[in-house]
Amino acid sequence: MFKNYLKIALRNLQSHKTYAILNLAGLTLGITGSILIFIFLQYHLSFEGHQPNKDRLYRVVLDLHLDEGVEYEPGSSIPLGPALAQDFPQIEKAGLIGKMPNITVSAESKMGTKRFLEKTNTAYVDKNYLDLFAFDWLTSFDPASMSEPSTVIVSEKIAMKYFGQEAAIGKILRLNNELNLRISGVFKEPIRPTDLGYEILISLPTLKIIDPAYDQEQFGWISSRNFTFVRLSAGTDPVQLEKQIMRNNAKYYGAEAKYYRHKLQPLSDMHFDERYDGKTRKSTLWILGGVGVFLLLIASINFINLATAQALKRAKEIGVRKVLGSTQRQLFWQFMNESAMITLSSSILSLIFAAVLTRFMNNLTQTAAFRVEDLFQWQLMLFWCFSILIIIPLAGFYPSVIISGFNPVNALKGKLDNRQVGGLGLRRSLITVQLIVAQLLVTGTLVLLLQLRFFKNADLGFDQKAILTLSLPKQDATHKLSQSLKNELLKLSDISSVSYQFEAPTSAMGYGGSVRFDNRSEWEKFVIRDRFADENYLETYRMPLLAGRSFLDKDSLTEFVINEELMRRFGIHDPGKILGKQMEDGNSGFKGEIVGVVKSFHLKSLQDAIEPCAIFSNPKLYKETAIKVDTRNLQRTLENIQNIWSKVYPNDVFEYQFVDEKITKLYQKEEILTNLIQTFAAIAVVICALGLYGMVSFMVSQRMKEIGVRKVLGAGIDNIIMLFGKEFLMLTALSFILSMPFAWYLMANWLNNFAYRINLDWWILVSGGIIILLITLLTVGYKVISAALINPVQILKAD
Repeated sequence: MFKNYLKIALRNLQSHKTYAILNLAGLTLGITGSILIFIFLQYHLSFEGHQPNKDRLYRVVLDLHLDEGVEYEPGSSIPLGPALAQDFPQIEKAGLIGKMPNITVSAESKMGTKRFLEKTNTAYVDKNYLDLFAFDWLTSFDPASMSEPSTVIVSEKIAMKYFGQEAAIGKILRLNNELNLRISGVFKEPIRPTDLGYEILISLPTLKIIDPAYDQEQFGWISSRNFTFVRLSAGTDPVQLEKQIMRNNAKYYGAEAKYYRHKLQPLSDMHFDERYDGKTRKSTLWILGGVGVFLLLIASINFINLATAQALKRAKEIGVRKVLGSTQRQLFWQFMNESAMITLSSSILSLIFAAVLTRFMNNLTQTAAFRVEDLFQWQLMLFWCFSILIIIPLAGFYPSVIISGFNPVNALKGKLDNRQVGGLGLRRSLITVQLIVAQLLVTGTLVLLLQLRFFKNADLGFDQKAILTLSLPKQDATHKLSQSLKNELLKLSDISSVSYQFEAPTSAMGYGGSVRFDNRSEWEKFVIRDRFADENYLETYRMPLLAGRSFLDKDSLTEFVINEELMRRFGIHDPGKILGKQMEDGNSGFKGEIVGVVKSFHLKSLQDAIEPCAIFSNPKLYKETAIKVDTRNLQRTLENIQNIWSKVYPNDVFEYQFVDEKITKLYQKEEILTNLIQTFAAIAVVICALGLYGMVSFMVSQRMKEIGVRKVLGAGIDNIIMLFGKEFLMLTALSFILSMPFAWYLMANWLNNFAYRINLDWWILVSGGIIILLITLLTVGYKVISAALINPVQILKAD
C-alpha cells in the first residue's frame, strides 16, 4: 500500500511541477532558516556547559551602591577569594583569573625565534582556578608548580605555534622581552564554547615580578580584569550566602563597606548578563527563536494555501478515484503522503543549504558557531526530526481533509467552488498572517539599521577619524624609548600629532573612582572616569576646549582637564570660574589644579549616558600611542611608521588598529543582531513572495476565460491588474494596520535599552509597509501582466 501511495505521489508531483517547486522552495527556506537559528541559539546557550560542577560554580561580582545609582562591576580584588573561602565554610574553593591583554611573547626553537603579540588569550591564575574548571591535560602536570613564580601552562595550539612538533614541557616563553616563563603543562583547547578560553595561563606569583607596584593585599584594588570564582558546597543557598558576605563587608572595606555588595553570579548567567560584561542578552536569543518559529509558520501557511488552491485543479481526479472505489481515508493518506514527501525533500535540502552557509553565517555573526559537523549532533537531529513531525500534520492535515472529502458527483461535474476547498476567507486570513510577520521583520530591520547607523555616525565629542593606535611595550624607567618613538614619528610629514594614552576617549574601559573638589572635607557622592594621557591628547583627538588650556605632562606637577559634565556635577556652570580650583582624584591619588574644560564627550558606547571625566597625565599607565595621520597615502605612511617602530622596538611586534574601528566594535552585539534579523527578514519576504506568486497564478489560471472576455470588451492591462491586485492590496493594508501596534511596541522597548537612540518616527513604520506593498505589487503584477498580454483570441479558442 505504501509503495502504491509513493508512486501516485511522485506522479502527481511531476504533473504539477509549479505547485511542487513553490512548496519545496518555501519549506526549504523556512527550515533552513530555523536550523541556522537553532545552531546559533545552541552555541550561545552551551557556554560553560562542559565545566564540572557547573551548577555549584559562581563568579563573585560587585554592585557599588552610590548616591546616584548602582554601578555593576564584574571584577574583584585579588585577596577577596581567599578571604571568602576562609570566612565561609560553604565555599569549598575559590580561584582567581586575571586578564593580561596585549602581551609580547617570544620563544626559541629549532625553527628559530617566534614572536607574537598575544592580544586577548593571556591571563594569570592561582592554582585553585585549575581545580574549579575543566582542563584536558596532554602532558603530566603538577598543580603545585602554579604556586611558583615564572611558571606558565599553555594550550596545545600555543605549543604548536611557538615550538611546532617539539615537546613544550620545560621550554621557555619570554614575556615582554624581559621575563622567562617555564612551561609546566600543556592542555587541550576546549571544544565547547567558553568565555574563559585563555591559552596562556601564568602563575599568580609571577604578577609580583611583572608588576611589583600592584598591591595584592588590598581589597579596594578592584579590577575589571580580575575574576573571582567560587564553588559552593552541595545544598548551599547562594542568596543567604550573599547576605552573610554583606554583613562581613566591614572586615574587607572598613568605613566604606556600605557601598559594596557582592553578588554570586551563576556560571550559567555569565555569558548573558550585560551588567557584568555579558556577551549577549538571553532576550535576544528568544527573539531569534521566535523568528525561527515564524519562518516555519509562514512556510507551512504557504503549503496550506497552495494545497487548498490546487484542490480545484484536482477535483476531477478525486471524483474519478472515488467513483472507482477509493475511500476518503485512502485519499486522505494519499495526500498526506504527498505532503510528507515534499516536507522530507525540503528538510534534506535544508541540511545541505545549512552546510553550505556555515562560512557565510560565521562571518555574519562574527563567531565560530556554525560548523558542518554540528549539523549531525543529536540535539540538531532531534530538532530537525521534530520540525518534520510538526510541519507534516500542520501543513498537510487540513488540505488532505478538504481534498479527500470532495463530493464525487460535484467534482466530476466541475461544480466545486472556493467555499468547498477551504474557502477564500481562510486563505485570505493565512496570507494576512504571513504579511504581518513579514511587516514586523522588515520594520524591525529598518529600525535596527537606522539605530546602528546612528551609533556609527553620531558625534562623540571628538575626532575619531584617521587616528591609529599602537600598543606600547612595557615602558623603561626613563621613558626614553617611547619619547624617541614620538619624536621620530613627528618628523613624518603625513603625521600631524602623536599622543600617549591609556585609552582613547571612547572605550569599553571604565577606569575611575571617587573625587574631591576645591579642598572640601568630604568626597563627592558620585564617581568619575579617568583618561590618562600626555599633553597632546586634546590636540590629537581635536577635543574642543571651552575654557583654559591643556595640561602639562610633568612628573612633579598634576594638572586636570575636566569635561562639562564633571563641571556641572561640581555645581559650576561657567567654565571660566572653575579654572584654578583644586581637585583630588581618588583612583590615582593625584591632586592638582583644574586648568581646562572640554566639551562633554562619550566615554563609552551610546548605550550609556555621558559620565563625568578627568583627563590628566599618568605616564606609568600609558599603554598606547595614538597617531593622527593623513590618509591620502596611507600605505606609505604605515610603512614609514613600521620602519620607525622597528628601529625603536626591534624585539616587539608591530600591530596597529584605527580608533574608529575599535569604537565600532563596541556595537558588535547590535551589528550581529541587525545582520541576523536582516537575513531572516529577507528569507521571510521571499517565502511570502513565493506564496503570493502561487496564489495569484492559481487565481489567474481559474479566470483566464474572464480575462479573455474582458480584453475583447475593451479592458486594458491596468483594468486586469486592478481586477486581481485590489484583493492583495486590501490584504497588505490590513496586515499593515494589524502589525503596526506590535512593531511600535517591540521596537520602542528595544530602543529604550540605549541612552542615545533614534526617534521612532511614523515614516519608519510606514516605510516597512511600503516595502511589503512594493514586493506584493511586483509579485502579483508580474504574473497578472504576463496573463494580460496574452492574445484574448488564443485564450477563448483554447477554452
